[in-house]
Amino acid sequence: MPITRANPASRRAVRGIALEESRSTESPELRALRRFEEEAFPRPATYPPDQTLPDDAPVPLPPGLEGRWGGTGDVPKQLRSPERTVAPPPPKPSLEWLRRLELPDLPVRWEPQVVRYLEYFKSDPRGRSTMATWLRRMNRYRDLIERQLDKEKLPRDLIFLAMIESGFDPGATSLKAAGGIWQFIPGAARAYGLEVSRWVDARRDPERATEAAARLLQDLYVRFGSWPLAFAAYNAGYGAVLRSIARYNTNDFWELARHEAGLPWETTLYVPKILAAAIIGHNLKFFGFSDVALDAPWQFDRVEVPSGVSFAALGRAVGARPDVIEDLNPEYVAKRIPPDRGPVTLRVPLGSGTSYAKAGRNAQTAERLQTVVLRYGERLEDVAKAHHASVRELKRLNAVTDTAQLRGGMSILVPARAPATPPSGTDDDSDDADDPILVAVPDRAFAYAGKERVFYRTREGDTLFALAAVFDVTVEDIVEWNNIDPRAKLQPKLILQLFVTEGFDRPEVVLLDPDKLRVVTLGSEEFLELETARRGKTRLFYSARANDTLAKIAKRYGLAPGDLARVNRLSANSELSEGQRIVVYSPTPELPKEITRRVTGASKKSALAMKDASSKARRAPSSKPEREGRSSKRSKADAVAKKDNGKTRSPASTSAKNGKNGKNGKNGVRPARAESGNGKRSSNGKR
Repeated sequence: MPITRANPASRRAVRGIALEESRSTESPELRALRRFEEEAFPRPATYPPDQTLPDDAPVPLPPGLEGRWGGTGDVPKQLRSPERTVAPPPPKPSLEWLRRLELPDLPVRWEPQVVRYLEYFKSDPRGRSTMATWLRRMNRYRDLIERQLDKEKLPRDLIFLAMIESGFDPGATSLKAAGGIWQFIPGAARAYGLEVSRWVDARRDPERATEAAARLLQDLYVRFGSWPLAFAAYNAGYGAVLRSIARYNTNDFWELARHEAGLPWETTLYVPKILAAAIIGHNLKFFGFSDVALDAPWQFDRVEVPSGVSFAALGRAVGARPDVIEDLNPEYVAKRIPPDRGPVTLRVPLGSGTSYAKAGRNAQTAERLQTVVLRYGERLEDVAKAHHASVRELKRLNAVTDTAQLRGGMSILVPARAPATPPSGTDDDSDDADDPILVAVPDRAFAYAGKERVFYRTREGDTLFALAAVFDVTVEDIVEWNNIDPRAKLQPKLILQLFVTEGFDRPEVVLLDPDKLRVVTLGSEEFLELETARRGKTRLFYSARANDTLAKIAKRYGLAPGDLARVNRLSANSELSEGQRIVVYSPTPELPKEITRRVTGASKKSALAMKDASSKARRAPSSKPEREGRSSKRSKADAVAKKDNGKTRSPASTSAKNGKNGKNGKNGVRPARAESGNGKRSSNGKR
């Protein structure tokens, strides 16, 4: 059967974020070790009811008896628990070869898992290859890590925790989003002073990550007073270990590891792996690793490089390959000095500091870039237009693979080209400059002294918390003013109404122009009419006749039965009753031909007039606003003129102009004039 692969573009469209954000970069060594663990230490298995149990499976309890047992005395045989057979303890490993081993500066217990890992690394070709690779890489960072552990007065053998975590690969990333040599998750990394941003991921910096890991391990040891428990907490989280200790009433890691649901399966193997690696590190000759060719120690010069300089430009200026600089500075994930700060200290090859310092200044001049801060509500397309650049060029300069990575307040690089178009303070992202933007707001009135209403269109990556901070309001305020679920993610192109201090002027925010808005109450007749007209359709009402079905009605109007059912919140197979009102979003304002022909002795014009009068009589009280839109669509979008005693009148339009303070109606909009039942307008705009 051919293998069908998923389409990344389609998955990106569904997820809303790039797929790379959830990928794991598991090394071949860690993958081989994981497969060995699944073979050597199988997880506790559960069996379906209809499957024959293997001979060594636990004996299930007998089924319960029907009814209620009311006897006394001895428990009947049927209710007795089955005889329990205590499995003999696993044979203790032979201590002959273990006695000759030098032990690390960690508490070692010869548990079967520890011995099994030692045998794997000693005799299994997969294990030998994995350990040889790890030992080779370890020499690169050994001096750096041991100096930091000595500084914190911690055992040097904690270096083997980093070996098990990542195999000393700074670029390693797990499925849980842990990264770097010490595999910090983002939250723990920030808690211990490591920056995790789109420009810098300090978890990948061997120096800073080692400092943070040493502090974290010291804190865990202070809490638990046991290195096995500290290791378990490093892997599973200290909260999980504390709960397990309380649940099973023991603070012995090995006891917790024996019980069902005591600790995660991975954690029960994590500690034995570290101990086995530490034992091998102290007995390289015994395990056959004394002749491994080790990597050279990590040595470098440090130079100050201006902000915004790319590694590629720096390499060209000094005549070196960019990957040499990337290898020494893995924390700069965009392969560029961040533009949102001053000069930074960069690691460069040993003995080349002077040439790199000069090259950094030359590279900054050659690239001719400038830094801008993305405003809330601003798109990359807007920035590109303002600075005479293409979106592709901005993505390349900023190492952006997906615009969802960008957020308001982020610094990005743009070409330093003049003249640049001054950024507009309003959001002009509409299909046509002449089209008013329809904004549906809740049917609630808000009035605040000293505040005005503004409108903001959301972009990818916006959050309620970030917007609340920018507009100096609370998350609860935004939820109350809009139809927003605070637990759901904000999707792009939502338009939020916000009540801010009068004179609100934040250069970092892009607001919608109130003169280009049409504010209506969500679900109102006005909203439904305008929304239908915006799509080039006419909202009609049809009274079902005997034997009518949704399929028949849909066919008359050239619609799909499913669309008609959705509009009326019915099933496609729903039965209609005579006289039932059906809402139709007709692609044309005219009646279907068969209905027009059925009007005896009347012209098509008369039939349309009858249809118009009939629909107005059935319609609920509402205003029929003037349709606004681009000129090519006005024949469909303009409101149909209403006839009264031979005179033609057009309904008034509603706009958000002069409605910022909520003075012109419930939603800050002047109410549109409505027609009364006899076709005349009342003086107060009501029927």
